[in-house]
Amino acid sequence: MTDIIYMFAMSLDGFIARPDGSFDWLADFPADADFDFDAFLGSVTGIVMGRASYEAARRDGRWDYAGWPTVVATNRPVDDLPGNVRAVAGRPAELVADLRERGATGRIWLFGGGDLVRQFLEAGLLDTIEVGVIPVIIGSGLPAFGGAQPDRWLNLEFSNALANGAIHLRYAVKRG
Repeated sequence: MTDIIYMFAMSLDGFIARPDGSFDWLADFPADADFDFDAFLGSVTGIVMGRASYEAARRDGRWDYAGWPTVVATNRPVDDLPGNVRAVAGRPAELVADLRERGATGRIWLFGGGDLVRQFLEAGLLDTIEVGVIPVIIGSGLPAFGGAQPDRWLNLEFSNALANGAIHLRYAVKRG
């Protein structure tokens, strides 16, 4: 696979985190065997993430993604980057090119956030959207697809109701 995939969890009302960036509402909905997160990780060859997503992933000082070349999309310097991680200011195509040069020859995981996802959609570089819809309404927060944008049509590839009440969905992004 050489696609670029946005795989994430969101509340039923379309948010990936609370306004302060926290995602405590996900605690009761781990990416367990029903969601097949391990198989997904096994399909990834590189990761692009926004600055806020990177900071959330590093919140406890951990870095669970050492096995993949990673690009953090940011215009500000990042201190103490783990090995195999670069902070890059650039357009989506430049972020992908950086990963490809560092060995990400297959699937690239777009690890959020919503503004970055919107940029990839605008550039025509997002192929797949895979989402776990969590049965909670949090009322406000960080939207899964950034701000206002034109309609984007998708083709449903997969849907599955999980035992924990979440819904696992996968869509292909329709092209022009």
